[in-house]
Amino acid sequence: MSRSVKSAKSSIKEIYGLMDSLQETVKNDIKSNLSAFDESLRIRLSNAENVIIESSRAREAMVAGIIGMRKSIEKAQRKFSRNNNIEDLRLTLLDVAKDISRLRIANENISESIKTVLNPSMSAVEGVERFAFDLQRFAATWERIGREIDQGISDLCDDQDPSELVELENFISKQGYDKLISNHEESEGAESE
Repeated sequence: MSRSVKSAKSSIKEIYGLMDSLQETVKNDIKSNLSAFDESLRIRLSNAENVIIESSRAREAMVAGIIGMRKSIEKAQRKFSRNNNIEDLRLTLLDVAKDISRLRIANENISESIKTVLNPSMSAVEGVERFAFDLQRFAATWERIGREIDQGISDLCDDQDPSELVELENFISKQGYDKLISNHEESEGAESE
């Protein structure tokens, strides 16, 4: 029996509902993953920004300290050239050596904090990879729903002869009327030639 128009329209409406559901699922999945992706990138940049700014400030302070130490050494040298007091020069150089030692430790601390920026727990590339992986995972669900849509359309596409037509042809054949029809078709074919 062939599908009625009302039944076909109802089934098509269900497929539209499935399509709307797929579109909504895709939008929601992308939206939620995009939000997590944005957040991971923001955290990455924010953490890097804090370390970079702090290390820049520390390096500026170090440079200012180094300039001050250099001036202290130059001042001690001038004073030594005037009075030849080696003890004053030695004390100045010892103070500068202590300051250099503190600067080296501070510089190592800066380097360690920069390493956390250069080797984060999750890099921007890893964030992109995770986002892409999640989209692929969700795409499997989207694909399944897409298959259901295609199957629903396929189920609605009835390219078979209506059963009533088959029954009518069988009835005509059983009654022997098919011989009358074939004789008539043969005579029409001969007339057209």
